[in-house]
Amino acid sequence: MISRVLAGRYELLEKLGEGSLFAAYRARDHETNALVTVKLLLPAFADDSALMNALKQCFLTTSSLNHPRIARILQVAEHEGQLVLVTEFVRGINLKERIRRVAPFTLSVAVDIALAVAEGLEGAHRAGIAHGDLRPHNIIVSQEGLIKITDFGLLPALQASPLAQTAWLTRAAPYLPPEVSEGWHVTPSADVYALGVILFEMLTGGVPFPADTPVAVALRHAKDPPPSPRAVNPGVPRAVEGIVLKAMQKLPEQRYPDMGSMRHDLRAVHDALRFGKPLSWSPLERAPESMEPVSATRSTRPAETEDTEMRFIKNAFRALTVLAGLMVIAIVAVLFWITRPVKEVPVPDLQGKPLVEARRLAQDAGLDLVIRQEDHNEQFPAGTVYLVQPEPGTTVKAGAPVQVWVSKGSRRVEVPNVQGLSEADARQRLVEAGLQVGKVEERSHPTAPAGTVLSQTPAPQQKVNRDAPVDLVVSKGPALPAVPEEGAERGFELVIPVKGAPNEVVQVRLEVQDALGVYTILDEPHTGGEQVIVPVRVRGRNIVFRIYFNNQLVHEEVRP
Repeated sequence: MISRVLAGRYELLEKLGEGSLFAAYRARDHETNALVTVKLLLPAFADDSALMNALKQCFLTTSSLNHPRIARILQVAEHEGQLVLVTEFVRGINLKERIRRVAPFTLSVAVDIALAVAEGLEGAHRAGIAHGDLRPHNIIVSQEGLIKITDFGLLPALQASPLAQTAWLTRAAPYLPPEVSEGWHVTPSADVYALGVILFEMLTGGVPFPADTPVAVALRHAKDPPPSPRAVNPGVPRAVEGIVLKAMQKLPEQRYPDMGSMRHDLRAVHDALRFGKPLSWSPLERAPESMEPVSATRSTRPAETEDTEMRFIKNAFRALTVLAGLMVIAIVAVLFWITRPVKEVPVPDLQGKPLVEARRLAQDAGLDLVIRQEDHNEQFPAGTVYLVQPEPGTTVKAGAPVQVWVSKGSRRVEVPNVQGLSEADARQRLVEAGLQVGKVEERSHPTAPAGTVLSQTPAPQQKVNRDAPVDLVVSKGPALPAVPEEGAERGFELVIPVKGAPNEVVQVRLEVQDALGVYTILDEPHTGGEQVIVPVRVRGRNIVFRIYFNNQLVHEEVRP
């Protein structure tokens, strides 16, 4: 697939990974010369026209979303009958991989990520679109900390394909609320629930309802009470615990009424962490709004001897006196506001500061920091301020904007050492360094396991331009032994009856052992009752055939 040009303009540069439905590729748009992400259906679904049409309709519906926290859909196209989804390219790794590497996260990092996701979801909900498949796999975290949500609104399309549902549920079940598992009904409340699960996972390193199968996971979501993240991580404050538990309530009406309410509480925690405020409150224990007190003052009945006209004059005089006093106070307040001195503050020295620290310094000085431009810079590392306007030390009015230019790092990067890594890990390491994989050559090696990187060009620690290709030489294992004279090539045709229910998906694997060694010649999904015919070419005698269903050995035979 690499180097192919799809839809007349998108050249595939490297494979980024696979999900339950799609394989994702980094590609270059020949019309704009921009990097994009191209997603193609996995081979198991490539011929499913009903699924393809349903997905196309979902993509067209969600392509109108335009929010800084959402990866934009750029085009939905077809190439030789294959669905091609083109989206905004975000350099980084998905949140699931980041959780696997470093969870549990620090409290501030977990809250910042959840807050960014809530902002994106709130924007989508206002546009009338719920995600429905929110999970860490669909959240990309860039090297600069930018958060992007992907794959909006695909859940309705899965109803067109039982096979796609089965593949999808394996990854999605830990994040689905009970109402979605039971009836596939997608609402914004389901996104609230899923974000609560993701926040739990970031804080603890695990999902709240682990189980061996998707069905068992769904049952636990429906029956078990939501666990407290504080029971796993005592460092979680009550406020964050309450946000998680409120979002993960079984009944939608007991959760946050909308994503904006959840975002409000996450923002309150974010600000409390920033300014050192207590987090002993909980959204599960909010005090009801106080009612207006009922006045106990009662008018006293005037003495019968008091003259009615004189009483009226006294009351009117009192009212005019109060009114005149209020007018004087109002006039004084207006004059004070008009003539008040405007506070002036010096612009702090933000040059060389990380963007997060620069924002804090600007806010502490009472100024509004505005990012004017982000560009490569050879002197300042990525994410730091390299130019400030007005210049530091200049006196400006409080609340005035201060424009900053932020570095994206050097245009040149150091080539990492990927020798000895697996090809997949080497690709990940190069992508994270801002490079791309060039030519990949396979060579036999007496000791290096197959798939291990033997050498690279350019060599490690060299400085090259960003996006430069790095060629790899990968081991394909020891050279195959010479075929003995008696090992003439022969042909067989095996018929494998797939055992299982008519709609059950079974992963069928055929393993062969002959004079060349042990190798797999078939590993693909089929349905129960299907007859799989496999032509086989082998060498030598006493050929061993092993058949596996779902990685379980079900048949072994030896043919002389």
